[in-house]
Amino acid sequence: MIGWAGMAQAENWMMRDGTESKNAPAVRVFGLIQPTYQHDYSNRLEGLVGLDAAHNGEYPLSALIGPGYKSISGYYLFRVRVGARGLVDPMINYEVVLEAGANALTTQVGEEFNTELAEGSITLNHVPGARLRLGLFKTPGSEEALRTAIDYVNFTNVTFRFINYQPVERLVGPVTPYGVPGQTSSGVRAYRDTGVQLFDAFTYGNQEVSYAVMAGNGSTLNQTDDNARRAYYGRLQWSHIFPQSQGYLVADREDLTAFVWKHNGQQEFDGASYGAVREGLGFSLLRHPVHLTVEYMRGEGMVLLTPVFRGDPLLVFPGKDNEGSGWYADVGYFVTPHVMVELRYDVMDLLKNLAPVHQQLRTATIGAQYYFSKNARIAFNYEVRDYSSRSLTAADGDAYHNAQRVGDSVGNRLAIQASLKF
Repeated sequence: MIGWAGMAQAENWMMRDGTESKNAPAVRVFGLIQPTYQHDYSNRLEGLVGLDAAHNGEYPLSALIGPGYKSISGYYLFRVRVGARGLVDPMINYEVVLEAGANALTTQVGEEFNTELAEGSITLNHVPGARLRLGLFKTPGSEEALRTAIDYVNFTNVTFRFINYQPVERLVGPVTPYGVPGQTSSGVRAYRDTGVQLFDAFTYGNQEVSYAVMAGNGSTLNQTDDNARRAYYGRLQWSHIFPQSQGYLVADREDLTAFVWKHNGQQEFDGASYGAVREGLGFSLLRHPVHLTVEYMRGEGMVLLTPVFRGDPLLVFPGKDNEGSGWYADVGYFVTPHVMVELRYDVMDLLKNLAPVHQQLRTATIGAQYYFSKNARIAFNYEVRDYSSRSLTAADGDAYHNAQRVGDSVGNRLAIQASLKF
C-alpha cells in the first residue's frame, strides 16, 4: 500500500526540512559551524587600455574573497547556524533557524554582517497528500540550493550568481548596451522566500514520488512583499530508494532521484516589475561508495551581471529577452569510510546574445574530505577557473583587449573548510 514518507527516509529535501517523524521531540536544537580559509592565486591587472586603464594594478573582483571582496586570502567564520525544530502535536511541526557569520545570507548593504532569521515555518499535516507549510523557508528548486551544506566550500557559479539573484535598485547613469547601472538593495535571497507551500511524498515499495508547489512574495529575507505580485515555485521528483549501506559516516539516504523544477516571479526595479523565470532538471545518485549529481539550469527575464572591477556598479538587464543558463556535474568516491575524493565541473553562460557583456565562466573543482565522525569533517578544494571571453573578437578593439587581460589575470583558488554539526 502507499505510505507517507518521513524522517526515516531522510534525504528527500522537501520532506526532511518540512516534516518530523511521529516520535520526534517537541524541541530539538541543531547547528552548524564552518571556519574557512581561502586563497586566490589571481594576478593583479596589467595592460588595460582606455577607460579601464584606471584599474591597472588592482585585482579583478572575481579574485577577491566574498562577501567582503577586499582581499585575495583570509581566515573567516563562514557560517554559524543554530536552530530548533520539533513536533508540537501529532499533526503540527515547526522549524526556526538563525544564521550568523561572514556569508552572502548575512551580508547587508554597506558590508555589515547581521544575524539573520534564515528559516521560520509551521507545517500542518492534517490533509493526507497535501501538507501545508507556512512561513520563511527554502523554495522548491535547484538540487544544489536545497542541500543543507554542500560538499564543496563554494557553490557553482550558475547556482550562486544566476539562481540566487537579489533585489537591486537603479543608480544614476545612462542606459547603454552594457546594461542599466544598479546596486544591491538588500542581502541575497539565499534560495528562500516567505509564503505558503503544499507538498508531500508518496511511497510504494522502494519507489517514491514527491512534489512541492509554493506561492511566495518574491522578495528577500525577512521583508514584506515589494510589488504585490506573487512568485510561484514548483518541484516534482521521482526516487528509487536503495537499502542503506553500513560502515559509512555519511548517513544520507541512498537513492537515485530525477527531478524537474521551475520558478516564475516578478522583480521590482526602477519603479516597474519585470519577469524572472528560472528552471532546471537533473538527477542525483547516492549509492555508497559513489555519489553523482548532474543538473542543468536556465532562465530568462531579469539578469544581473557582477562588475569586473571592485567599486563598479552592477549591470542590470531587465528585459524578457535576456537569457542565462548553466550546468554542473559532480562525482565523488569514498576511498575509505573516512575519506572522500570528488570532482565538480560547472559552467555558467549569461547574455550570450549580447557579445560585449556575454559571460561564460567555467570552473573545475578538485576536492577531498576527511570525516572525523558523522558530525565533523574537513574539506579541501582547489578550483581551476577559466573566465576568458569567447564572444569578443579583435574587431571589438579595446573591449576585446581588456577582456583578454582580465581573463589572463584570473587564477585558481584554494579553499579549506571545517564543518561541525550538532
